[in-house]
Amino acid sequence: MKTKYYLFALLLFIGIIISTYFIFTKNKMKEKELMVIKEQETLLPYIQNTTAYKEEYKSAYKEIFYNDFPTFFKEVNIFLNQSYTPDEINHIYTYLSRSNIEKLLDYDKVNLERYYAIPNFEIDKIDRYEEYEKEKNCSLSQAVLYVNIGLDHAFYTQIVEIDNKEDYTVLVNKYRSLNTYEPTDLVPLSYDEKYQLRKEARDAFEQLVSFGKLNNVFIRPYSAYRSYTYQQSIYNTYVNKDGQEMADTYSARPGHSEHQTGLAVDVWSEGFQEILESDANWLKENAYKYGFIVRYTKETEPITGYIEEPWHLRYLGVDLATKVYESNLTYDEYYDLYLK
Repeated sequence: MKTKYYLFALLLFIGIIISTYFIFTKNKMKEKELMVIKEQETLLPYIQNTTAYKEEYKSAYKEIFYNDFPTFFKEVNIFLNQSYTPDEINHIYTYLSRSNIEKLLDYDKVNLERYYAIPNFEIDKIDRYEEYEKEKNCSLSQAVLYVNIGLDHAFYTQIVEIDNKEDYTVLVNKYRSLNTYEPTDLVPLSYDEKYQLRKEARDAFEQLVSFGKLNNVFIRPYSAYRSYTYQQSIYNTYVNKDGQEMADTYSARPGHSEHQTGLAVDVWSEGFQEILESDANWLKENAYKYGFIVRYTKETEPITGYIEEPWHLRYLGVDLATKVYESNLTYDEYYDLYLK
């Protein structure tokens, strides 16, 4: 009898503790919510005694959350003049990037409701997104991603020149050109001077090769840094041999090769003029540990425009290469979603 009593008392005590915890947590969350609401003061008291104040917008100012951005008052008036509601304006400043807000100021009113949850959309591409979404019968988020990459146009059209050529994160593809850029920190491999990479990439590659040997994977480089001029020469050779359409599936046009960055290296298996399947599989699963990704796979051909190249390694640094590897995205997709 006493045992049952003690058990009941214990369960009651545990129940009280759990209930108290949840009540305490709920109250804390409520306090936090009230604090957030309190911090979101409306615009009216801030704008009322300034030259930006417009009496006809007084009721709207009462519903718009204050933002301390220098041109906020002016921008709010523009949006109100464009017939955006206070709720829409609050969403604009909550979800849109600064560049999108600045572009939006020059547009007639845009229905943004479907875009608030898509952080990588760009105001000036909305017509292209919706056309691509309809044409491909895909989700809006996928349309945004693929249009941002450039895939609503043919490869090597709508080309932009890259402005962060020196960054280790630089994205080079068939829509983004390095022009005649040359890296300034190229160094030769310690065991073969005819192959050059940027120093950080060189050191990482030599570590990767050494790590591979410990796992009975023996690889060697057969192409590393290539200048614009050299890429032009080998591309023209392939065009003369196979025609431009075919050459474009396996060779980059000058200015569009990752090799020109000094961050890419092609490898063969030791003793072969190819990469063995076993070595390729090992690289696919382990190269990221030393900062490299296998850039072009069979599955990514529709996005990159290149056939499978299990021998082509691109250096990103360990942290970024790991994130790209774990995302199962092409670098083109990852760059647009998280880095641009």
